[in-house]
Amino acid sequence: MSVRKRSGSGGRKVLKEKIVQLYEGIFRGECMTLGNINFWEEFFLLKPKMGALETEIGNLQADQLSGIRENLNTVVHQCIQHLSNSHQIKVVYALQTLTGVVRAVYKKCAQLSGFDLVNFLIGFDRAEQEMSRLLQHINTFLINESPSCLKDLCLKFLLVLVTGTDNVSSNTLLEYLLINPVFDSLILMLAQSDLRAKHGHQAITILTILVQYRKHDSTNPYILNLSILEQELVLHGYSQIVTSSLSGYTQKYEEMVKESSTSTWLGTLSNMVGNMFIQEDSAVRNEKLRSHNPALMALYEIIHLNRNFITTLAHYQTEGPNPVPSNETEENPVDVSPADLKSVNLLVTFLEYISIAMQDSKSEVAQSNVNLCFIILTCITEDQYATALMHDPNLVYKVKLHRAPMRHRKAGSEIEVHGRPLVCGLIDLMVEFIRSHLMKRLPHQLHMFAIGCIHKVLAYQRRCRVRISYNWRELWSTLIALVKFIVTNESFFVKKLNVFTICLQVSTVFNIFITYGDTFLPSAASYDELYYELVRCQDVFDNLYTMSLRYSMSGGEFKDTSIKVTNSLINIRAITSHFQPRIEAWLAAQQISTPSETDILEVVRSNYDSLTLKLQENLDQYEAYAEHPNHTPFFTNLVRNMVIDYRQNIVLDDLDLQEVLHNFSSIQ
Repeated sequence: MSVRKRSGSGGRKVLKEKIVQLYEGIFRGECMTLGNINFWEEFFLLKPKMGALETEIGNLQADQLSGIRENLNTVVHQCIQHLSNSHQIKVVYALQTLTGVVRAVYKKCAQLSGFDLVNFLIGFDRAEQEMSRLLQHINTFLINESPSCLKDLCLKFLLVLVTGTDNVSSNTLLEYLLINPVFDSLILMLAQSDLRAKHGHQAITILTILVQYRKHDSTNPYILNLSILEQELVLHGYSQIVTSSLSGYTQKYEEMVKESSTSTWLGTLSNMVGNMFIQEDSAVRNEKLRSHNPALMALYEIIHLNRNFITTLAHYQTEGPNPVPSNETEENPVDVSPADLKSVNLLVTFLEYISIAMQDSKSEVAQSNVNLCFIILTCITEDQYATALMHDPNLVYKVKLHRAPMRHRKAGSEIEVHGRPLVCGLIDLMVEFIRSHLMKRLPHQLHMFAIGCIHKVLAYQRRCRVRISYNWRELWSTLIALVKFIVTNESFFVKKLNVFTICLQVSTVFNIFITYGDTFLPSAASYDELYYELVRCQDVFDNLYTMSLRYSMSGGEFKDTSIKVTNSLINIRAITSHFQPRIEAWLAAQQISTPSETDILEVVRSNYDSLTLKLQENLDQYEAYAEHPNHTPFFTNLVRNMVIDYRQNIVLDDLDLQEVLHNFSSIQ
């Protein structure tokens, strides 16, 4: 071990490790094997120093790169060659060194425009051969009974590879992962419980990112393989990993609220409890939300692509302790004791997660997170089998939805006393979102998704004549409140967005109830209550009609949508104009000024026969969700941020020699 002078007083010297000296020699362009034919055998017995290695490559100037390319190619070649070495330590250190080199070269190429990654790292002439050998070794280590530390290194290498560039589709090295796929090796991590607990999060993250590679421009085998995946153990393993990530978040939230409500006298002020979370440092909260984007993206891709996965939505999970995402910080681990691991369900956990995440969607990160959640719900409600599962009366669950504090209510969660079909929890969540997001910064797209999910559920109920026991008045009053809020703030909204699209969706939902309610409402009394709500809130619909009529006649960008809104209100206005004079006549005859709800309902029941409505067609039709092209920019940006976040959390220098030796000895 040599020494070097430290700059500063005293002239003290700092020890420089042997491996660091070798790095310096390699990246000065020296021929390291001159006079020592065993150089590489000795090199891979030395513990790598990732910081020093990446610093040496990072410090290279543009004019130095061509001079050291041959040495760098040799390092990569030797690393790959030593993956077949019989000496276990050399194998681990070779893979660790290779991972550090690849990451450092990615960083360097990002700094230099027009610099070819493949040629600089491997060399054009042997790139395909070298990458084929390398990925063959990676697959072998992942599939065979290799030590945990070696599997972990393989996954870290793949993570470095797939997160190498901000734009996944411009990552040229991923072409070799298409030629030499690692799909089977990754899904093996999901099928076995012990492997899933240690490596599951990394495996589905790699798979999810690989699915993004030129997904709309070329044939991606990972998309095809994920879409036809049918092994039950793998699908359930995939589901459990997503569930564990989301449930870790909900449990932490519940613990925080519980501590806030019991630890201090402030806990007696119940409205403060919710605000503890909402007012949490925005950077911390955004970081927490972003850390779950890989799990949400994984859920989105498999629901979007794979019909077989839908069956897992109805399954209970009772497996051992939750695996911890590899990008969770040590300061914030997801600790779940076996006692806490009562049976959980993916969709229940997902709905509970959304109820927390959507409480404060003002930041771009939070809004993006909730937007992804609502897109997933859109895909679920469009799937016939998924919707059938959610309506199955034999599959009942208790969904704990967390509610944000509002002026008229305290914060907290609503725990169902009795289990209900999953669709009830879904509608509750959508109603809660609409009710709690009547704000000047109206999240237009999120409202469209929420009402769209309700529309799709009703369309299913109408087609299949399914009746559920649900308090529909909560939904009706919430939708009416949304319309009233929009009409009241018309002058503010029309300058920024087309609110008529939301109003049209609301009107369509009411028309489904009016036209087909007798096929899916739980009782005739529910139908009466619908008419009561429409008559009671006649002014809201009259004002909406006036507003839409005005814009339909004045031209402008909202003309077409406002015409549709005007036409869609024909039956609602027919109902209100039919019953209102009869109610007034009955009140005059009875000499009553303030009738009860029962009185009004009796008048409604007595006057159905003379009501004439227009049959409206295609009310249960909707535009099917398509990622491309409408949502492509959203997902491009989301994946970019996910890649950047994950890349920053990959730790390469955490290998402990004793642990490595123990890992190898335990499988012999």
